[in-house]
Amino acid sequence: MSWFAAILLPQFPLQAALRLRAEAGAGPVAVVEGDTEKGHVLEMTAPAAASGVLRGMASTQAQARCPALQLWPRAQAQEQVVSALLLEMAGTLSPLIEATGEGLCVVDLRQLKTDDWERWARGVVARFAALELRAGVGVASNPDLAVLAATRAEPVLIVQHPGAFLAGIAVAEVDAPPELVAVLRDWGIGHLGELARLPRSELVERLGPAAGVLWERATGRRHRELRLVRPPETFFEAFEFEQPIETIEPLLFILRRQLDQLVLRLREAYRVAAKMTLTLVLEHRAAQYERVFTIPSPTADAEVLLRILHTHLENLRLEQQPIGVRLHIAPVVGETSQHQLFESALRDPNRFGETLARLTALVGEGQVGVVQLEDTHRPDRFQLVAPRFEALKESAEAGREESRALGLPLRRFRPPFAAQVHLRRYLPTFVFSANAHGEIVDAAGPYRLSGQWWERAAWGVEEWDIELGNGELYRISKHQDAWFVEGCYDAPVR
Repeated sequence: MSWFAAILLPQFPLQAALRLRAEAGAGPVAVVEGDTEKGHVLEMTAPAAASGVLRGMASTQAQARCPALQLWPRAQAQEQVVSALLLEMAGTLSPLIEATGEGLCVVDLRQLKTDDWERWARGVVARFAALELRAGVGVASNPDLAVLAATRAEPVLIVQHPGAFLAGIAVAEVDAPPELVAVLRDWGIGHLGELARLPRSELVERLGPAAGVLWERATGRRHRELRLVRPPETFFEAFEFEQPIETIEPLLFILRRQLDQLVLRLREAYRVAAKMTLTLVLEHRAAQYERVFTIPSPTADAEVLLRILHTHLENLRLEQQPIGVRLHIAPVVGETSQHQLFESALRDPNRFGETLARLTALVGEGQVGVVQLEDTHRPDRFQLVAPRFEALKESAEAGREESRALGLPLRRFRPPFAAQVHLRRYLPTFVFSANAHGEIVDAAGPYRLSGQWWERAAWGVEEWDIELGNGELYRISKHQDAWFVEGCYDAPVR
């Protein structure tokens, strides 16, 4: 026997709006379609319903019945997140899933073997509760029956006897053509049990094929193929603030709640975070701020991820106040690496990344990073770039293979020392500077380099390697008419 499960998130717009701020649900809150001043109530909390607020009621009328009522517009971004989360969780139960409706999906369980559907369904409800979502699960022998069961689940309903279950359900509660429902009402048929007692052939003859489909649903015999979808492989959270925020504390509070949810989902999928993309929707919504963070050591630790965000946000200055926040995580499979006997790695790469971020905040962007040689022949030209932690291992291994020491190491002075150099027949014979002073007993050169002659930034340099009377080795250079001591060589091993 085939089994299907329907997972329903009741009051879907309200649940999406209240997620990550469940404390607001303790008071009277209503989600409104359209403008909060002129729209109509979609869903409301229990305190609001107790005060007389009803679905479809105008927002002004709802506030007249409940003066303390908070009217919220639909949180479209949060609804998209919850819809993706519903399919993501359903995808962990079976590869065959259908996005049946708003906050509703059906899962084909024919490959699942269990003797206790009640226990299995309650486990699914508990998993959604951990994600701060209230779910109802209905299990039955066909998709339509499972959907009906999910609408009546509190929070779980297993349909073992379809006839007994369907007998008390009103025909108007089933998705059927309104004109067909009206005819059946005129016949005095108000429940599916009464419809199931009629002969199908005569019903189809009088009312058409739609009546035959309704009869099959009334008897629990309708079997249809699922419209299969693939769960989105994304780890994303979104939140809309009621008012623009002025301080960092509310933003950090929501980010922590989002990270807790994302980390829980990462662990369910046996993944860790490799990158984070933080997007702040600004007050007038015409612009947004976006920043991508590369995690030095991919992790699923919410504390580590929050520290990375906090370090960046505490020094961030925006022209407009944020009104919404989006957080996207790019996942990877967690890796463990075994080092060589005398090889050591960073003790805590994430802490190292945090230290770099704090240094950047102190000394400025572009002043902290990894040295990268520029693509030029100009001596000692480099720039600082942000470290690519994911490539450190590969670059280190490549460096060990390609590193070939040629000659003596040159220790450069930054900046170079100004010098006076005496020449005899165009050869340097004496140097005087703050760190090198004496007669030049040997010299090799000149080595002339130039570049960018086609631009204003054209450069040219003449370099010499010299040896002083005391055996010290230096490199000196001439830029136009000025001489400099560029660096010293390590003493050769005798």
